[in-house]
Amino acid sequence: MTTAQRRGFGRGASTVRDVVRHQFPRPAELSRLIAFRKPVWSATERRLRSALTIDDLRAIAKRRTPKGAFDYADGAAEAELSLGRARQAFRDIEFHPTILRDVSTVDTTREILGGPVALPFGIAPTGFTRLLHTEGEEAGAAAAAAAGIPFALSTVGTTSVERVAEVGAGGRHWFQLYMWTDRDRSMQLVERAANASSGPRFATGTSSRSAATGCTCSEPDFERHERAFRPRLRVGFASPEG
Repeated sequence: MTTAQRRGFGRGASTVRDVVRHQFPRPAELSRLIAFRKPVWSATERRLRSALTIDDLRAIAKRRTPKGAFDYADGAAEAELSLGRARQAFRDIEFHPTILRDVSTVDTTREILGGPVALPFGIAPTGFTRLLHTEGEEAGAAAAAAAGIPFALSTVGTTSVERVAEVGAGGRHWFQLYMWTDRDRSMQLVERAANASSGPRFATGTSSRSAATGCTCSEPDFERHERAFRPRLRVGFASPEG
């Protein structure tokens, strides 16, 4: 290389400039490579699109839900030891991928309690669901029907079994019964659930006393939900009198 070429003169320098100049694409070429996202005007949809994991959804809910209602849904009984163990059990699950198999068609359907489901899970029964969102069980039942998974309604839910069957038309609806001391009233609930949907009904027994009603029955003992109901926590949430 001559001195002129080292200083940026001569044939060698001209070749370098030509290469650099042609590295910049034309605007027409760029337009095929760059796709701008359409604006999302719904604030709710923007928040949900930004959530990649269940933890992301939990963080969104915590920011937008009153503390008492959030702690009721997010917490568990007493010191929440069982909740911690359950979460750890899920973390310990490992998926072992099968290598060199045909995955052009994947079937996730299963049969649960005598009926088909699109995915091997469902939405569990939750009491007082409308504390968290005005749509409550209606939103859950509709989403479950759209996804092809079961939706279970709790005895202490905030939507009737008839309404759940209506908004979740075509889906599988289960009903969870807390057996009251008034057996006739309990059986009336079971009959309503059977008339509204052909899904399974199952009974749950968790305690002998309900702090919410003050009666001796098999309803959940809300006083054991320490995080949401302890007066000393002052979260603005308390069970009603009488």
